[in-house]
Amino acid sequence: MGSIVKIMSYIKIQQITKSYHERRKPLCTDKSASSEILVLNDINLEFKKGEMVCILGPSGCGKSTLLRMIAGFETPSSGQVLIKDKPVTGPSDDNIFVFQHSGLLPWMTVWENVILGVRHLEEQERNARTQEYIDIVDLNGFEQHYPHQLSGGMLRRAELARAVAVQPEMLIMDEPFSGLDFLTHMKIREELVNMHEYLKKSMLIVTHDIDDALIMGDRIIVMSNRPSRVKLEKVLDFGRPRDLSRIPELNELRDELFFMLGVSYAV
Repeated sequence: MGSIVKIMSYIKIQQITKSYHERRKPLCTDKSASSEILVLNDINLEFKKGEMVCILGPSGCGKSTLLRMIAGFETPSSGQVLIKDKPVTGPSDDNIFVFQHSGLLPWMTVWENVILGVRHLEEQERNARTQEYIDIVDLNGFEQHYPHQLSGGMLRRAELARAVAVQPEMLIMDEPFSGLDFLTHMKIREELVNMHEYLKKSMLIVTHDIDDALIMGDRIIVMSNRPSRVKLEKVLDFGRPRDLSRIPELNELRDELFFMLGVSYAV
């Protein structure tokens, strides 16, 4: 089974808490009752450069909120997020967030969506880089198609091409396989792993799928129920590609994760 190791930090999450004001009025008349919902409670994590980390946890535990704070879209109630020892104060081109639902601009073609992030480059380099990343995600021939003309898997590939064309230091992905059919899910997962091996970029991925985390991750993090804390942090010292049926240690960890997340048997 994987083991916990000390890492040289690219990202540091230090004593993060996050709470939201309760918009609905409580039924009780006790004026001392708190109107805040504590989502994340004293989160301390570190990520190293080039690592693929998968974050698991029950729905509503704050996984996506944590990603948004790392990406600079939200601020913590207390604590701080550091990237390369500098506080995160807002979104950056170095850290690209791939949203759970399609973020492609519907009035633009695949080519126009991908080239958008590199429009500052000289024309020759801009065109070459756009085509390179469209080819990487196997969308050559679909450059002039609009989002509504693409399948779910193609949409996800186009989003990945747009994200990596910027050549960010880190990709942050919230449920990248959401809404995909089983076979497309498997293919996009394989492409993500291959892309990580090829580009050597840091990747943070929120997923509800334990098998995805075990197959993709260099490390997995399991969050508890709200108010969420880090329940488990485990390094996966296994090569890729991974076949869960042939690695007993991963099968044991899979059972442990199902139980930890409230399922008494693995399916």
